[in-house]
Amino acid sequence: MNYEVIDFKTVSVNYKLDTGIGSELGLRAESRVSVKTPDEWCGYVYLYLNTKIHDENDTYFVFDITTETVIKIPDEISEMSEELMQELIPLAQQRSYAAIRDMSLAMGINELDLSK
Repeated sequence: MNYEVIDFKTVSVNYKLDTGIGSELGLRAESRVSVKTPDEWCGYVYLYLNTKIHDENDTYFVFDITTETVIKIPDEISEMSEELMQELIPLAQQRSYAAIRDMSLAMGINELDLSK
């Protein structure tokens, strides 16, 4: 299917970075997705992707970001479904992961590249 990303933005970012640890940290990433459609179907879907990258106890490193991706759905689709959401998630992930990578580089820390 041909979907078009209309808009992308960071809704919120929270982070904690303790630079005094002086050793490598084991990090893990968790993601949650939610979808919103206007009350009256108009062919646009809003995907919210929350990604949290953190150490085991959230002690030294936490990077928590929520992004919004607005996607135009082809006219022949008239409602949201679980299958449609599963097709749209990679579009939101691609944009979100690029934002995470860019922000981590701008912070001067090792690149956080979840696309690999």
